Amino acid sequence: MLGAIALIAAVVGIRSLMGNGDSIRDVQADKIPTLDKALPDASQGRNGMPVVVIRSQAVERTLFLSIGGRTEARILDVKSESAGSVTSAPVSEGTLVDKDTLLCGLDVDGAGARVREAEASMAGKKQAYEAAVKLVENGWATQGRLTSAKAALDGAQASLDVARSDLRKMQVRAPFRGVFEKRNADVGQFLNPGGSCGIIVQLDPIVFAAQATEKQAGQIVVDGNARVRLSDGAEVDGKVTYLARVADASTRQFRVEVSVPNPKNAIAVGRTAEIKVETGRGYAHRVSPALLLPDSQGRIGVRFVDVGGVVSFVAADIIDETPDGIWVAGLPRNALLVAEGQDNVQAGLRVTPNVREDGPVAP
Repeated sequence: MLGAIALIAAVVGIRSLMGNGDSIRDVQADKIPTLDKALPDASQGRNGMPVVVIRSQAVERTLFLSIGGRTEARILDVKSESAGSVTSAPVSEGTLVDKDTLLCGLDVDGAGARVREAEASMAGKKQAYEAAVKLVENGWATQGRLTSAKAALDGAQASLDVARSDLRKMQVRAPFRGVFEKRNADVGQFLNPGGSCGIIVQLDPIVFAAQATEKQAGQIVVDGNARVRLSDGAEVDGKVTYLARVADASTRQFRVEVSVPNPKNAIAVGRTAEIKVETGRGYAHRVSPALLLPDSQGRIGVRFVDVGGVVSFVAADIIDETPDGIWVAGLPRNALLVAEGQDNVQAGLRVTPNVREDGPVAP
C-alpha cells in the first residue's frame, strides 16, 4: 500500500515540470558564452577605405616661435651717497619722473658753500693764468711763471670738481625715466650713506620675460624681431634684448627678454602674454584648427596621405596663428590633408584618397 502511494507521488512531481503538450519550459542561462576573439570595432579604419582629403600647398613666410611670458620692470632702490637730513622731497609717490629729477634733497648748506668757494678760487686762478700768458708772449715774464699759473689753475679746477661732486651726492636724483613708486625718506629724516630715498620703476621700455627650451633657444637671436600678444588680444612689436647663455639649474630652460616701447606706461607689470619671436623665413601650411588631433602618444598634429596612399602623422609645429587659421610647418610642400570628421583614420593605414575641392582658402 505504502509503495503504491510513493510511486504515484513520483509520477505527479515529474509531470508538474512539463508544460502543455508534455514539453519542458525554456530556461534562461545566467552567463552567455563568448567568442575567443573580439568582433571587429566599427570605429577603427581599415586598409583600402576611402578617405576625404584636402589639397594644401605650403607658402614661404616669416616663421615664428611661440613662448609664454609675462611683463617685468627694472626696479631700483635709489640710495643716498652721503649723510644728511632730508630737506626736500618734491616728488610724490606714483609720479612719472624724467632722468635726473630730484627725489630727495639733503642739507646742502655746507656743500653749497664749498662749491661757491671753489668757483671763486677757480675764477682768480684763471685770470692769473691768462695774465701770465700775455706776459710771456710779450717777453715780460719767464716760462716758469706760466707753468706755475697753469698748475694753480689745474688745482683750482680739481677742487671745484670735488666740491660739485660732493654737492651732487647731497641730491638724490632719478637715474632713468620711470615712475617713483614708493618714498622711503621724508623731510626731516636723516639719511646715512646707502640710505634709501625711494623706489623707482622703469616701465618704458617694458620687458617681457619668458623661458625657452634648449631647442627654442637655439633658434632665437638677440636683436631679433618679436611680436607680443597680450591677454586682451592687443599686439605690440618689440626686440629680443637678452638670451641667457646658461640654463636655469632647476628648469633647464633659458631666460629670454623682449623689450617693447611703452611711452604711456599703458602696459602694467605682471601681465601675461604670448611672445612670438621671428626665427627666419620658411614654408608652412595654413590649416583649420579642426584638423589638429592627438595621436596615440598624445601629441597634437596633422594627418596627411603620404606616398603610396599611407596615412602619416606629423606633430604640429605651429609657427603662427591668424584669424584665418593656424600655420603649421613640417609637412611636405604639397600635402593631402585628412579632412575633419574622420577620427577613425589612423596613421599607418593604406587608404584611397578622395579629394575635396572646397579645401582651405588659398594663402
